[in-house]
Amino acid sequence: MNQRTEDIINRAVIINRLDSITGEMGIALEHSAHSPIFAEACDFACCICDKDGELVSQISGIPILATAGAFSVKALLRKYGHHIDDGDVFIINDPYDGGNHLPDIGIITPVFYDGELLFFSVSRAHHGDIGGSTAGSYNPKATEIFQEGIRIPPTKLMKNNEMIDDVLALIALNTRNPEMLTSDFLAQIGSNRVAAKRIREMLETYSVATVKKAVQDTMEQTEALTRQRIAAVPDGTYAAVDYIDDDGFQEEPVKIAVSVTIKGDRLLVDFAGTDPQVKGFINTSVVTATCASGIAVLWFLGKDIPRNGGAFRCIDVNLPKGSLVNPNEPAPMTLCTLTPASEIIGTIFQALDQAVSGRVSAGYHRYLGPSYYGVDARTDRYYVGFSFCSLGSGGAMEGNDGKPYMATLSNFGGVKAPNIESNEVQYPHITLYHEMDTDTAGAGEYRGGCGMKYAFELYAEQSDIVNFGDGVKFAPYGLRGGHQGSLNRSVFVHDGKETVMESKEAPRHATKGDQVCLNTSGGGGWGDPLKRPAGKVYDDVQDEIISLETAEKVYGVAITKNGIDLEKTKKLRGIR
Repeated sequence: MNQRTEDIINRAVIINRLDSITGEMGIALEHSAHSPIFAEACDFACCICDKDGELVSQISGIPILATAGAFSVKALLRKYGHHIDDGDVFIINDPYDGGNHLPDIGIITPVFYDGELLFFSVSRAHHGDIGGSTAGSYNPKATEIFQEGIRIPPTKLMKNNEMIDDVLALIALNTRNPEMLTSDFLAQIGSNRVAAKRIREMLETYSVATVKKAVQDTMEQTEALTRQRIAAVPDGTYAAVDYIDDDGFQEEPVKIAVSVTIKGDRLLVDFAGTDPQVKGFINTSVVTATCASGIAVLWFLGKDIPRNGGAFRCIDVNLPKGSLVNPNEPAPMTLCTLTPASEIIGTIFQALDQAVSGRVSAGYHRYLGPSYYGVDARTDRYYVGFSFCSLGSGGAMEGNDGKPYMATLSNFGGVKAPNIESNEVQYPHITLYHEMDTDTAGAGEYRGGCGMKYAFELYAEQSDIVNFGDGVKFAPYGLRGGHQGSLNRSVFVHDGKETVMESKEAPRHATKGDQVCLNTSGGGGWGDPLKRPAGKVYDDVQDEIISLETAEKVYGVAITKNGIDLEKTKKLRGIR
Protein backbone atom coordinates (compact mmCIF):
# COMPACT_ATOMS: atom_id res chain seq x y z
CA MET A 1 0.00 0.00 0.00
CA ASN A 2 1.49 3.38 -0.97
CA GLN A 3 1.53 6.35 1.43
CA ARG A 4 -1.28 8.24 -0.32
CA THR A 5 -3.64 5.27 -0.08
CA GLU A 6 -2.71 4.74 3.55
CA ASP A 7 -3.39 8.42 4.32
CA ILE A 8 -6.82 8.25 2.68
CA ILE A 9 -7.79 5.13 4.64
CA ASN A 10 -6.47 6.53 7.91
CA ARG A 11 -8.29 9.81 7.36
CA ALA A 12 -11.63 8.10 6.74
CA VAL A 13 -11.28 5.82 9.76
CA ILE A 14 -10.11 8.56 12.14
CA ILE A 15 -12.74 11.12 11.16
CA ASN A 16 -15.54 8.58 11.34
CA ARG A 17 -14.22 7.47 14.70
CA LEU A 18 -14.30 11.05 15.97
CA ASP A 19 -17.87 11.38 14.70
CA SER A 20 -18.73 8.16 16.53
CA ILE A 21 -17.17 9.56 19.71
CA THR A 22 -19.27 12.72 19.42
CA GLY A 23 -22.37 10.56 19.04
CA GLU A 24 -21.42 8.56 22.12
CA MET A 25 -21.05 11.81 24.05
CA GLY A 26 -24.67 12.62 23.27
CA ILE A 27 -25.88 9.18 24.34
CA ALA A 28 -23.96 9.43 27.62
CA LEU A 29 -25.40 12.88 28.34
CA GLU A 30 -28.97 11.88 27.53
CA HIS A 31 -28.80 8.77 29.71
CA SER A 32 -27.08 10.31 32.74
CA ALA A 33 -28.80 13.68 33.04
CA HIS A 34 -31.30 14.54 35.76
CA SER A 35 -33.21 17.25 33.92
CA PRO A 36 -35.95 16.16 31.50
CA ILE A 37 -34.75 18.98 29.26
CA PHE A 38 -31.62 16.88 28.70
CA ALA A 39 -32.92 13.37 29.19
CA GLU A 40 -36.17 13.64 27.20
CA ALA A 41 -36.26 16.83 25.15
CA CYS A 42 -32.55 16.42 24.26
CA ASP A 43 -31.95 20.18 24.25
CA PHE A 44 -28.19 19.83 24.05
CA ALA A 45 -25.32 19.30 21.66
CA CYS A 46 -21.84 17.82 21.76
CA CYS A 47 -18.81 18.51 19.63
CA ILE A 48 -15.05 18.08 19.41
CA CYS A 49 -12.70 20.95 18.55
CA ASP A 50 -8.98 20.93 17.85
CA LYS A 51 -6.42 22.68 20.04
CA ASP A 52 -7.00 25.97 18.20
CA GLY A 53 -10.76 25.86 18.65
CA GLU A 54 -11.61 24.74 15.11
CA LEU A 55 -14.69 22.54 14.91
CA VAL A 56 -13.70 18.94 14.12
CA SER A 57 -16.89 16.93 14.67
CA GLN A 58 -20.52 17.68 15.52
CA ILE A 59 -22.95 14.80 15.35
CA SER A 60 -25.07 14.89 18.48
CA GLY A 61 -27.85 17.33 19.22
CA ILE A 62 -29.02 20.72 18.05
CA PRO A 63 -26.95 22.37 15.28
CA ILE A 64 -27.25 25.91 16.66
CA LEU A 65 -25.58 24.69 19.87
CA ALA A 66 -23.03 22.30 18.37
CA THR A 67 -21.70 24.83 15.87
CA ALA A 68 -21.28 27.33 18.70
CA GLY A 69 -18.86 25.03 20.53
CA ALA A 70 -15.95 26.42 18.52
CA PHE A 71 -16.79 29.98 19.60
CA SER A 72 -16.73 28.93 23.26
CA VAL A 73 -13.37 27.20 22.92
CA LYS A 74 -11.90 30.25 21.19
CA ALA A 75 -13.23 32.48 23.98
CA LEU A 76 -11.57 30.13 26.47
CA LEU A 77 -8.27 30.30 24.57
CA ARG A 78 -8.41 34.11 24.46
CA LYS A 79 -8.65 34.20 28.24
CA TYR A 80 -6.40 31.34 29.32
CA GLY A 81 -4.00 31.02 26.39
CA HIS A 82 -1.43 28.38 27.21
CA HIS A 83 -2.44 28.18 30.88
CA ILE A 84 -4.54 25.08 30.35
CA ASP A 85 -3.59 21.84 32.05
CA ASP A 86 -4.57 18.20 31.91
CA GLY A 87 -7.37 17.70 34.45
CA ASP A 88 -8.88 21.16 33.92
CA VAL A 89 -12.56 21.60 33.05
CA PHE A 90 -14.08 24.94 32.08
CA ILE A 91 -17.58 26.42 32.08
CA ILE A 92 -19.07 29.22 29.96
CA ASN A 93 -22.43 30.75 29.05
CA ASP A 94 -21.98 34.49 28.45
CA PRO A 95 -23.51 35.36 25.05
CA TYR A 96 -21.26 38.41 24.86
CA ASP A 97 -18.20 36.17 25.17
CA GLY A 98 -18.54 32.91 23.26
CA GLY A 99 -22.01 31.75 24.32
CA ASN A 100 -25.44 31.38 22.67
CA HIS A 101 -27.73 32.59 25.44
CA LEU A 102 -27.50 32.28 29.21
CA PRO A 103 -29.46 29.02 29.74
CA ASP A 104 -27.15 27.15 27.34
CA ILE A 105 -24.16 26.34 29.53
CA GLY A 106 -21.05 24.94 27.90
CA ILE A 107 -18.69 22.54 29.66
CA ILE A 108 -15.27 22.31 27.98
CA THR A 109 -12.67 19.63 28.69
CA PRO A 110 -9.16 19.81 27.21
CA VAL A 111 -7.91 16.46 25.93
CA PHE A 112 -4.21 15.78 26.42
CA TYR A 113 -2.09 12.87 25.25
CA ASP A 114 1.51 12.40 26.40
CA GLY A 115 1.40 15.90 27.83
CA GLU A 116 0.26 17.57 24.60
CA LEU A 117 -3.06 19.39 24.21
CA LEU A 118 -4.74 17.98 21.11
CA PHE A 119 -8.51 18.48 21.36
CA PHE A 120 -11.36 19.92 23.39
CA SER A 121 -14.54 17.98 24.08
CA VAL A 122 -17.53 20.29 24.46
CA SER A 123 -21.05 19.70 25.72
CA ARG A 124 -23.56 22.54 25.68
CA ALA A 125 -26.99 22.10 27.20
CA HIS A 126 -30.05 24.11 28.15
CA HIS A 127 -30.51 24.33 31.92
CA GLY A 128 -34.01 24.85 33.29
CA ASP A 129 -33.09 27.82 35.46
CA ILE A 130 -29.94 29.87 35.71
CA GLY A 131 -31.32 32.69 37.84
CA GLY A 132 -32.66 36.05 36.79
CA SER A 133 -35.88 37.78 37.68
CA THR A 134 -38.14 35.05 36.27
CA ALA A 135 -38.01 31.32 36.97
CA GLY A 136 -36.90 29.45 33.88
CA SER A 137 -34.80 32.48 32.90
CA TYR A 138 -37.09 33.43 29.99
CA ASN A 139 -38.29 36.91 30.90
CA PRO A 140 -40.18 38.64 28.07
CA LYS A 141 -40.08 41.89 30.04
CA ALA A 142 -36.33 41.90 30.69
CA THR A 143 -34.59 45.03 29.43
CA GLU A 144 -31.05 44.01 30.43
CA ILE A 145 -29.17 40.73 30.36
CA PHE A 146 -28.64 41.05 34.12
CA GLN A 147 -32.34 40.28 34.57
CA GLU A 148 -31.99 37.02 32.62
CA GLY A 149 -29.61 35.09 34.84
CA ILE A 150 -26.04 34.61 35.92
CA ARG A 151 -23.35 35.39 33.34
CA ILE A 152 -20.41 33.01 33.31
CA PRO A 153 -17.32 34.04 31.34
CA PRO A 154 -14.84 31.28 30.51
CA THR A 155 -14.13 29.98 34.02
CA LYS A 156 -12.21 27.05 35.44
CA LEU A 157 -14.64 24.62 37.10
CA MET A 158 -12.23 21.75 37.82
CA LYS A 159 -8.49 21.51 38.42
CA ASN A 160 -6.52 18.26 38.59
CA ASN A 161 -9.83 16.46 38.00
CA GLU A 162 -11.20 17.91 41.25
CA MET A 163 -14.20 20.22 41.42
CA ILE A 164 -13.47 23.81 42.44
CA ASP A 165 -16.23 23.86 45.02
CA ASP A 166 -16.36 27.63 45.44
CA VAL A 167 -17.07 28.16 41.73
CA LEU A 168 -19.76 25.47 41.66
CA ALA A 169 -21.36 26.84 44.84
CA LEU A 170 -21.42 30.38 43.46
CA ILE A 171 -23.22 29.30 40.29
CA ALA A 172 -25.62 26.95 42.08
CA LEU A 173 -26.55 29.62 44.62
CA ASN A 174 -27.85 31.81 41.80
CA THR A 175 -30.38 29.24 40.55
CA ARG A 176 -33.75 28.08 41.82
CA ASN A 177 -32.96 24.40 41.45
CA PRO A 178 -29.32 23.96 42.51
CA GLU A 179 -29.53 20.18 42.95
CA MET A 180 -30.67 19.60 39.38
CA LEU A 181 -28.17 22.10 38.00
CA THR A 182 -25.28 20.45 39.84
CA SER A 183 -26.37 16.98 38.78
CA ASP A 184 -26.59 18.03 35.15
CA PHE A 185 -23.15 19.65 35.29
CA LEU A 186 -21.81 16.26 36.35
CA ALA A 187 -23.62 14.64 33.41
CA GLN A 188 -21.96 17.10 31.03
CA ILE A 189 -18.55 16.53 32.60
CA GLY A 190 -19.08 12.78 32.30
CA SER A 191 -20.05 13.14 28.65
CA ASN A 192 -16.84 15.05 27.97
CA ARG A 193 -14.82 12.40 29.79
CA VAL A 194 -16.28 9.75 27.51
CA ALA A 195 -14.87 11.68 24.56
CA ALA A 196 -11.48 12.15 26.21
CA LYS A 197 -11.24 8.44 26.99
CA ARG A 198 -12.20 7.37 23.47
CA ILE A 199 -9.79 9.85 21.87
CA ARG A 200 -6.93 8.54 23.99
CA GLU A 201 -7.86 4.99 23.02
CA MET A 202 -7.71 6.04 19.37
CA LEU A 203 -4.26 7.53 19.94
CA GLU A 204 -3.06 4.17 21.19
CA THR A 205 -3.72 2.88 17.67
CA TYR A 206 -2.80 5.88 15.53
CA SER A 207 0.10 8.22 16.18
CA VAL A 208 -0.47 11.83 17.13
CA ALA A 209 1.02 12.90 13.81
CA THR A 210 -1.36 10.61 11.89
CA VAL A 211 -4.42 11.95 13.73
CA LYS A 212 -3.34 15.57 13.27
CA LYS A 213 -2.83 15.00 9.56
CA ALA A 214 -6.22 13.32 9.19
CA VAL A 215 -7.95 16.27 10.87
CA GLN A 216 -5.98 18.86 8.89
CA ASP A 217 -6.57 17.09 5.56
CA THR A 218 -10.29 16.74 6.30
CA MET A 219 -10.59 20.46 7.06
CA GLU A 220 -8.82 21.34 3.82
CA GLN A 221 -10.94 18.94 1.78
CA THR A 222 -14.10 20.33 3.36
CA GLU A 223 -13.04 23.88 2.55
CA ALA A 224 -12.30 22.90 -1.05
CA LEU A 225 -15.69 21.17 -1.42
CA THR A 226 -17.50 24.16 0.08
CA ARG A 227 -15.72 26.55 -2.28
CA GLN A 228 -16.60 24.31 -5.21
CA ARG A 229 -20.29 24.34 -4.26
CA ILE A 230 -20.33 28.12 -3.83
CA ALA A 231 -18.62 28.62 -7.19
CA ALA A 232 -21.33 26.53 -8.87
CA VAL A 233 -24.01 29.04 -7.78
CA PRO A 234 -24.51 32.00 -10.15
CA ASP A 235 -22.68 35.11 -8.96
CA GLY A 236 -24.96 37.81 -7.66
CA THR A 237 -26.67 39.30 -4.65
CA TYR A 238 -29.89 37.72 -3.43
CA ALA A 239 -31.95 39.53 -0.82
CA ALA A 240 -34.93 38.78 1.41
CA VAL A 241 -36.75 40.28 4.37
CA ASP A 242 -38.75 38.67 7.16
CA TYR A 243 -40.31 39.89 10.37
CA ILE A 244 -40.60 38.99 14.03
CA ASP A 245 -44.00 39.73 15.58
CA ASP A 246 -42.69 42.29 18.10
CA ASP A 247 -40.15 42.66 20.89
CA GLY A 248 -42.62 42.32 23.76
CA PHE A 249 -42.77 46.07 24.40
CA GLN A 250 -43.69 47.74 21.11
CA GLU A 251 -46.36 46.32 18.79
CA GLU A 252 -44.37 47.07 15.64
CA PRO A 253 -42.80 44.11 13.84
CA VAL A 254 -39.03 43.78 13.91
CA LYS A 255 -37.28 43.42 10.54
CA ILE A 256 -34.55 40.99 9.58
CA ALA A 257 -32.95 41.99 6.28
CA VAL A 258 -30.48 39.66 4.58
CA SER A 259 -28.51 39.86 1.38
CA VAL A 260 -26.39 36.93 0.26
CA THR A 261 -23.62 37.84 -2.17
CA ILE A 262 -21.86 35.12 -4.11
CA LYS A 263 -18.65 36.04 -5.87
CA GLY A 264 -16.54 33.22 -7.18
CA ASP A 265 -15.90 30.73 -4.40
CA ARG A 266 -16.79 33.00 -1.47
CA LEU A 267 -20.15 33.83 0.04
CA LEU A 268 -21.15 36.81 2.18
CA VAL A 269 -24.24 36.95 4.38
CA ASP A 270 -24.93 40.62 5.12
CA PHE A 271 -27.50 41.84 7.65
CA ALA A 272 -27.29 45.52 6.66
CA GLY A 273 -30.82 46.94 6.87
CA THR A 274 -31.82 44.77 9.83
CA ASP A 275 -33.56 46.77 12.55
CA PRO A 276 -31.54 48.23 15.43
CA GLN A 277 -31.37 46.33 18.70
CA VAL A 278 -34.61 46.37 20.65
CA LYS A 279 -35.68 46.74 24.24
CA GLY A 280 -36.89 43.15 24.64
CA PHE A 281 -35.22 39.75 24.76
CA ILE A 282 -35.24 38.97 21.02
CA ASN A 283 -31.80 40.45 20.37
CA THR A 284 -29.28 37.82 19.38
CA SER A 285 -25.68 37.12 20.23
CA VAL A 286 -23.04 37.24 17.53
CA VAL A 287 -22.45 33.53 18.14
CA THR A 288 -26.08 32.59 17.53
CA ALA A 289 -26.47 34.86 14.48
CA THR A 290 -23.24 33.56 12.93
CA CYS A 291 -24.09 29.92 13.60
CA ALA A 292 -27.61 30.34 12.21
CA SER A 293 -26.15 31.87 9.05
CA GLY A 294 -23.70 29.01 8.61
CA ILE A 295 -26.40 26.40 9.17
CA ALA A 296 -28.61 27.97 6.48
CA VAL A 297 -25.81 28.25 3.93
CA LEU A 298 -24.56 24.69 4.45
CA TRP A 299 -28.09 23.30 4.12
CA PHE A 300 -28.29 25.07 0.75
CA LEU A 301 -24.86 23.89 -0.40
CA GLY A 302 -25.45 20.24 0.44
CA LYS A 303 -25.84 17.85 3.35
CA ASP A 304 -22.78 15.90 2.22
CA ILE A 305 -20.47 18.76 3.22
CA PRO A 306 -18.92 17.80 6.58
CA ARG A 307 -19.87 20.19 9.35
CA ASN A 308 -16.40 21.17 10.50
CA GLY A 309 -14.33 24.33 10.63
CA GLY A 310 -13.20 23.98 7.03
CA ALA A 311 -16.74 24.59 5.78
CA PHE A 312 -16.88 28.02 7.40
CA ARG A 313 -13.62 29.39 6.02
CA CYS A 314 -15.23 30.73 2.85
CA ILE A 315 -18.46 31.99 4.44
CA ASP A 316 -18.37 35.58 5.72
CA VAL A 317 -21.06 37.14 7.90
CA ASN A 318 -21.56 40.88 8.41
CA LEU A 319 -23.45 41.74 11.61
CA PRO A 320 -23.86 45.52 11.97
CA LYS A 321 -22.95 46.69 15.46
CA GLY A 322 -25.93 47.93 17.45
CA SER A 323 -28.40 45.95 15.37
CA LEU A 324 -30.73 43.14 16.39
CA VAL A 325 -28.06 40.62 15.38
CA ASN A 326 -25.13 42.30 17.16
CA PRO A 327 -26.46 44.35 20.07
CA ASN A 328 -24.52 46.49 22.47
CA GLU A 329 -24.31 45.36 26.07
CA PRO A 330 -26.33 44.89 28.18
CA ALA A 331 -29.17 44.10 25.75
CA PRO A 332 -31.26 41.05 26.76
CA MET A 333 -31.32 38.04 24.44
CA THR A 334 -32.65 34.89 26.09
CA LEU A 335 -35.08 34.08 23.25
CA CYS A 336 -32.37 34.30 20.58
CA THR A 337 -31.75 30.58 19.98
CA LEU A 338 -35.42 30.28 18.97
CA THR A 339 -36.23 33.78 17.75
CA PRO A 340 -34.53 35.32 15.82
CA ALA A 341 -32.25 32.33 15.07
CA SER A 342 -35.06 30.55 13.22
CA GLU A 343 -36.08 33.69 11.35
CA ILE A 344 -32.45 34.30 10.36
CA ILE A 345 -32.23 30.83 8.82
CA GLY A 346 -35.60 31.26 7.10
CA THR A 347 -34.72 34.66 5.66
CA ILE A 348 -31.45 33.31 4.26
CA PHE A 349 -33.38 30.38 2.78
CA GLN A 350 -35.73 32.79 1.02
CA ALA A 351 -32.77 34.71 -0.38
CA LEU A 352 -30.89 31.62 -1.57
CA ASP A 353 -34.00 30.12 -3.15
CA GLN A 354 -33.76 32.95 -5.69
CA ALA A 355 -30.33 31.68 -6.71
CA VAL A 356 -31.14 27.98 -7.11
CA SER A 357 -34.63 26.57 -6.59
CA GLY A 358 -35.38 23.38 -4.72
CA ARG A 359 -32.53 23.27 -2.22
CA VAL A 360 -34.16 24.85 0.82
CA SER A 361 -37.41 24.36 2.67
CA ALA A 362 -40.44 26.52 3.17
CA GLY A 363 -40.94 28.03 6.61
CA TYR A 364 -40.95 26.01 9.82
CA HIS A 365 -43.00 26.50 12.94
CA ARG A 366 -41.92 29.43 15.10
CA TYR A 367 -41.75 28.43 18.74
CA LEU A 368 -44.53 29.52 21.09
CA GLY A 369 -45.16 27.98 24.48
CA PRO A 370 -45.12 28.65 28.20
CA SER A 371 -42.82 27.91 31.05
CA TYR A 372 -44.60 27.32 34.34
CA TYR A 373 -43.21 27.22 37.83
CA GLY A 374 -43.99 27.03 41.50
CA VAL A 375 -43.83 24.55 44.38
CA ASP A 376 -44.88 20.96 43.69
CA ALA A 377 -46.94 19.79 46.69
CA ARG A 378 -45.98 16.17 45.95
CA THR A 379 -42.33 16.86 46.71
CA ASP A 380 -42.42 20.26 48.39
CA ARG A 381 -39.77 21.29 45.88
CA TYR A 382 -39.55 24.16 43.46
CA TYR A 383 -40.11 23.16 39.84
CA VAL A 384 -39.75 24.83 36.45
CA GLY A 385 -41.49 23.19 33.50
CA PHE A 386 -41.38 23.89 29.78
CA SER A 387 -43.89 23.12 27.06
CA PHE A 388 -41.82 20.90 24.79
CA CYS A 389 -45.00 19.02 23.85
CA SER A 390 -46.19 22.02 21.84
CA LEU A 391 -43.74 21.63 18.96
CA GLY A 392 -45.01 22.62 15.53
CA SER A 393 -43.98 21.29 12.13
CA GLY A 394 -41.53 21.67 9.29
CA GLY A 395 -41.85 23.25 5.87
CA ALA A 396 -42.01 21.45 2.55
CA MET A 397 -39.24 21.18 -0.02
CA GLU A 398 -39.36 20.33 -3.69
CA GLY A 399 -40.01 16.60 -3.69
CA ASN A 400 -40.91 16.29 -0.01
CA ASP A 401 -43.80 17.21 2.25
CA GLY A 402 -42.92 18.94 5.50
CA LYS A 403 -42.31 16.69 8.47
CA PRO A 404 -44.63 16.91 11.46
CA TYR A 405 -43.45 17.79 14.94
CA MET A 406 -40.10 19.20 13.86
CA ALA A 407 -39.91 22.31 16.05
CA THR A 408 -38.08 25.35 14.68
CA LEU A 409 -35.51 25.92 11.94
CA SER A 410 -32.84 26.49 14.60
CA ASN A 411 -33.48 23.00 15.99
CA PHE A 412 -33.96 21.01 12.75
CA GLY A 413 -35.69 18.22 14.64
CA GLY A 414 -33.01 18.03 17.33
CA VAL A 415 -35.42 18.80 20.15
CA LYS A 416 -37.76 15.95 21.01
CA ALA A 417 -41.17 16.05 22.65
CA PRO A 418 -41.04 14.30 26.02
CA ASN A 419 -43.17 11.31 26.85
CA ILE A 420 -46.54 12.57 28.08
CA GLU A 421 -46.69 10.26 31.10
CA SER A 422 -43.18 10.98 32.34
CA ASN A 423 -43.78 14.69 31.78
CA GLU A 424 -46.82 14.47 34.06
CA VAL A 425 -44.75 12.68 36.69
CA GLN A 426 -42.12 15.40 36.51
CA TYR A 427 -44.47 18.40 36.75
CA PRO A 428 -47.84 18.99 38.50
CA HIS A 429 -50.11 19.06 35.47
CA ILE A 430 -52.23 16.67 33.44
CA THR A 431 -52.44 16.58 29.64
CA LEU A 432 -55.92 17.18 28.23
CA TYR A 433 -55.16 16.50 24.57
CA HIS A 434 -52.16 16.23 22.25
CA GLU A 435 -52.96 15.78 18.57
CA MET A 436 -52.48 17.02 15.03
CA ASP A 437 -54.50 20.07 14.01
CA THR A 438 -56.46 19.80 10.75
CA ASP A 439 -55.99 22.50 8.08
CA THR A 440 -52.81 23.98 9.54
CA ALA A 441 -50.32 22.64 6.99
CA GLY A 442 -49.29 25.15 4.32
CA ALA A 443 -50.83 24.01 1.03
CA GLY A 444 -48.67 23.22 -1.95
CA GLU A 445 -47.66 20.63 -4.49
CA TYR A 446 -45.70 19.51 -1.47
CA ARG A 447 -47.51 20.54 1.68
CA GLY A 448 -46.07 21.60 5.00
CA GLY A 449 -46.19 19.48 8.11
CA CYS A 450 -49.38 19.59 10.15
CA GLY A 451 -49.58 21.83 13.23
CA MET A 452 -50.36 20.54 16.71
CA LYS A 453 -53.01 21.02 19.38
CA TYR A 454 -51.87 20.58 22.97
CA ALA A 455 -53.48 21.49 26.27
CA PHE A 456 -52.72 20.84 29.92
CA GLU A 457 -54.35 21.56 33.27
CA LEU A 458 -52.40 22.62 36.33
CA TYR A 459 -53.15 21.02 39.68
CA ALA A 460 -50.64 22.90 41.80
CA GLU A 461 -52.47 25.25 44.14
CA GLN A 462 -50.40 28.21 42.98
CA SER A 463 -48.29 28.57 39.82
CA ASP A 464 -46.95 31.24 37.53
CA ILE A 465 -46.87 31.03 33.74
CA VAL A 466 -44.62 32.87 31.30
CA ASN A 467 -45.63 32.68 27.65
CA PHE A 468 -42.83 33.31 25.18
CA GLY A 469 -42.19 32.87 21.49
CA ASP A 470 -43.34 34.25 18.16
CA GLY A 471 -45.47 33.46 15.14
CA VAL A 472 -48.84 34.87 16.18
CA LYS A 473 -48.68 37.57 13.48
CA PHE A 474 -46.27 36.16 10.88
CA ALA A 475 -46.81 32.62 9.62
CA PRO A 476 -44.25 30.18 8.18
CA TYR A 477 -43.58 31.27 4.60
CA GLY A 478 -44.38 29.27 1.48
CA LEU A 479 -42.08 28.89 -1.52
CA ARG A 480 -42.64 28.77 -5.28
CA GLY A 481 -46.39 29.29 -5.03
CA GLY A 482 -46.82 27.28 -1.83
CA HIS A 483 -49.07 28.71 0.86
CA GLN A 484 -48.10 29.85 4.33
CA GLY A 485 -48.55 27.59 7.32
CA SER A 486 -50.92 28.52 10.12
CA LEU A 487 -50.31 31.00 12.93
CA ASN A 488 -49.56 30.11 16.53
CA ARG A 489 -52.16 30.67 19.23
CA SER A 490 -52.14 30.20 22.99
CA VAL A 491 -55.11 30.53 25.33
CA PHE A 492 -55.25 30.69 29.13
CA VAL A 493 -58.43 29.35 30.73
CA HIS A 494 -59.39 30.43 34.26
CA ASP A 495 -62.80 29.61 35.73
CA GLY A 496 -64.00 28.74 32.23
CA LYS A 497 -63.02 32.14 30.82
CA GLU A 498 -60.64 32.08 27.85
CA THR A 499 -57.95 34.74 27.42
CA VAL A 500 -55.72 34.82 24.36
CA MET A 501 -52.14 35.09 25.58
CA GLU A 502 -49.56 37.40 24.07
CA SER A 503 -46.49 35.82 22.54
CA LYS A 504 -44.23 37.68 24.95
CA GLU A 505 -45.98 38.46 28.20
CA ALA A 506 -45.13 39.04 31.84
CA PRO A 507 -45.68 36.21 34.34
CA ARG A 508 -49.35 35.32 34.76
CA HIS A 509 -50.58 33.84 38.03
CA ALA A 510 -52.45 30.53 37.85
CA THR A 511 -54.36 28.42 40.35
CA LYS A 512 -55.43 24.80 40.52
CA GLY A 513 -57.64 23.83 37.56
CA ASP A 514 -56.38 26.53 35.20
CA GLN A 515 -55.61 25.39 31.68
CA VAL A 516 -53.25 26.35 28.86
CA CYS A 517 -54.36 25.50 25.30
CA LEU A 518 -51.89 25.77 22.44
CA ASN A 519 -52.29 25.64 18.67
CA THR A 520 -48.87 25.54 17.04
CA SER A 521 -48.28 26.26 13.41
CA GLY A 522 -47.92 23.95 10.47
CA GLY A 523 -45.06 24.37 8.03
CA GLY A 524 -45.18 26.30 4.79
CA GLY A 525 -45.98 24.65 1.46
CA TRP A 526 -43.90 24.39 -1.73
CA GLY A 527 -45.33 24.80 -5.22
CA ASP A 528 -48.83 25.22 -6.62
CA PRO A 529 -51.44 23.26 -4.58
CA LEU A 530 -53.33 22.48 -7.80
CA LYS A 531 -50.37 20.35 -8.90
CA ARG A 532 -50.52 18.08 -5.87
CA PRO A 533 -51.58 14.59 -7.00
CA ALA A 534 -55.26 14.02 -6.25
CA GLY A 535 -54.42 10.72 -4.56
CA LYS A 536 -52.20 12.47 -2.04
CA VAL A 537 -54.92 15.02 -1.34
CA TYR A 538 -57.34 12.15 -0.75
CA ASP A 539 -54.89 10.52 1.67
CA ASP A 540 -54.49 13.81 3.53
CA VAL A 541 -58.26 14.02 3.98
CA GLN A 542 -58.39 10.45 5.27
CA ASP A 543 -55.59 11.25 7.72
CA GLU A 544 -57.45 14.42 8.84
CA ILE A 545 -54.52 16.60 7.83
CA ILE A 546 -56.85 18.65 5.63
CA SER A 547 -60.63 18.94 5.52
CA LEU A 548 -62.95 18.14 2.62
CA GLU A 549 -63.50 21.86 2.17
CA THR A 550 -59.77 22.58 1.88
CA ALA A 551 -59.33 19.68 -0.53
CA GLU A 552 -61.91 21.23 -2.83
CA LYS A 553 -61.31 24.97 -2.41
CA VAL A 554 -57.51 24.99 -2.15
CA TYR A 555 -56.38 21.83 -3.93
CA GLY A 556 -59.22 21.56 -6.44
CA VAL A 557 -59.96 17.95 -5.51
CA ALA A 558 -63.57 16.88 -5.00
CA ILE A 559 -63.97 13.97 -2.60
CA THR A 560 -67.14 12.06 -1.82
CA LYS A 561 -67.85 9.08 0.40
CA ASN A 562 -67.05 6.90 -2.61
CA GLY A 563 -63.64 8.46 -3.23
CA ILE A 564 -62.37 11.11 -5.63
CA ASP A 565 -64.91 12.64 -8.00
CA LEU A 566 -62.68 12.71 -11.06
CA GLU A 567 -64.97 14.73 -13.31
CA LYS A 568 -65.56 17.45 -10.76
CA THR A 569 -61.87 17.50 -9.88
CA LYS A 570 -60.92 18.02 -13.53
CA LYS A 571 -63.43 20.84 -13.74
CA LEU A 572 -62.19 22.47 -10.54
CA ARG A 573 -58.58 22.33 -11.62
CA GLY A 574 -59.42 23.34 -15.17
CA ILE A 575 -61.22 26.49 -14.04
CA ARG A 576 -58.12 27.65 -12.27
